Amino acid sequence: MLFRKELEIPEDVSVKLEEGPYITIEGPNGGPVTKDFSHIRGINITKEGKALIFQAYFPRNSVISLANTIINILKNLIKGVQTKYKYVSKICYSHFPCSVEARSNKKEIHVVNFLGERAPRVIEYDPDRVSVEIEGDDVFLIGSDKEILGQTAANLKKICHIRKKDPRIYQDGVYLYKILHGDEILWEIK
Repeated sequence: MLFRKELEIPEDVSVKLEEGPYITIEGPNGGPVTKDFSHIRGINITKEGKALIFQAYFPRNSVISLANTIINILKNLIKGVQTKYKYVSKICYSHFPCSVEARSNKKEIHVVNFLGERAPRVIEYDPDRVSVEIEGDDVFLIGSDKEILGQTAANLKKICHIRKKDPRIYQDGVYLYKILHGDEILWEIK
């Protein structure tokens, strides 16, 4: 039994398949983005013309699921290098006015004056893959790689975790509320 699936590559996107396998995708609005798929076992990836071919001989269900996951990750990357993703987080506070600062030279995002703390809460991010824009109480994370953007938004929410206080009263933090692909809204809290 042979599992075989093809992933078509659009004309304006270039895909490089390297040993490992490492897949590098570059497009008109983003890239190059390199993904390491060295953890996959039993799946052969080849490039034929403008398509990536995924093959597995006598696959188990877990191998088929892994192949479909990899295909979806690459589809998201192809969409991202054509039109960038935008993750929008809101700075929420009721007790102390806090703010967010992006310092790309240090590769850090600072949450300043959170709950009146003197020291800022800090996360690291990759300014080559994520650009951070701050407008009022909104923090925009823009880039081609959906996984990196989601992880950066999750890290930003996580450092604002409040301990030893009533969570019904202290709801301060930086919360993701909208995901955009270009101008199209993919997900939103209303």
